Amino acid sequence: MEKIKGLQTKTINVELDKLKLDLNNVRFQHVGKLVDDKKMEELIWKESSTRELYEQIKAAGGLYEEPIIEEVESEYRVLEGNRRLVCVRRLQSEAHSGKLPGSNKKIFDTIKCRIIPKGTTEIQKRLYLASIHVKGKQPWPAFNKAKQIYDLYKIDNLSYDSLSKYLSMGKITIIKVVNAYEQTYDYGQKYPDDEKWYRKYTYFEELFRRRDLKEFSKFQQNVDRFAKWVHENKFSDAKDIRILARIIDDKDLMRVFENSGFKASFELLQEKDPILRSKEFKQIQKTIDAIRFFPRGELVKTVSDPHRKAIILRLKEEIDSLVRDITMLEKKEI
Repeated sequence: MEKIKGLQTKTINVELDKLKLDLNNVRFQHVGKLVDDKKMEELIWKESSTRELYEQIKAAGGLYEEPIIEEVESEYRVLEGNRRLVCVRRLQSEAHSGKLPGSNKKIFDTIKCRIIPKGTTEIQKRLYLASIHVKGKQPWPAFNKAKQIYDLYKIDNLSYDSLSKYLSMGKITIIKVVNAYEQTYDYGQKYPDDEKWYRKYTYFEELFRRRDLKEFSKFQQNVDRFAKWVHENKFSDAKDIRILARIIDDKDLMRVFENSGFKASFELLQEKDPILRSKEFKQIQKTIDAIRFFPRGELVKTVSDPHRKAIILRLKEEIDSLVRDITMLEKKEI
């Protein structure tokens, strides 16, 4: 008997033919209702990570980790380990047809699984999956993690404080994840022509993560505008959003962005801000920041230390010299 986040499980041997995939698997809910086990298997097998896992299991000659299952009538549903089941099904077929030389043809007919107790509630199952795939050793893609957290908050009515404690995540982070998922889902409903709508989660995640966009994202009309930009492919990828605040704050940049997208507006921003395209000016900016936030303790030490003071004076001389050179070049051009 083994305990997993409040669930007592025991290991049993199960005939492979009695194991069924979880049609409610959060990783595939974005594709709509899955009507059967076969369709689910096809979707899982298409993932490159599944085929990598298949090779690992094949080389090992068996599973290194037991799937977690629940009993459903006379069969068993796999709660955790759906990819492993798909791989083992393929290997069982190959073993039966003699395509696994040196292996017993029945090697994959029965596998060990861990079964959860009857009467386990849906919220217990979701919390268990979250413990593994949200903050655990087998993380899901960002959208799937967000979906699981969203369901725990909206469907199971767990508070942000409870989720923060259980998932070992900051409350503010969880709030941002819930908001990002909700807006991504709304985006998918509003723009049904975008069949890959769930992949836009990272755009909304970036929006709600950015401190410099906090004021902008507070208002739904702004989030709606943002969704429209996403749908119109104004951004090349989610990383562009890290510069969005600077574009929004500049009328010229915003006009270019609205008409031609992020790339064109960023090119204009680079013209306006040499720090973005010159390593030398980036270094100057770092120096300015260092001076601006010069520690008071160092300032006090400098007053009574001639060596420290000499360095500061040398900095001033270099700046004065640079300004003189620029002034002379200006006069020559005139």
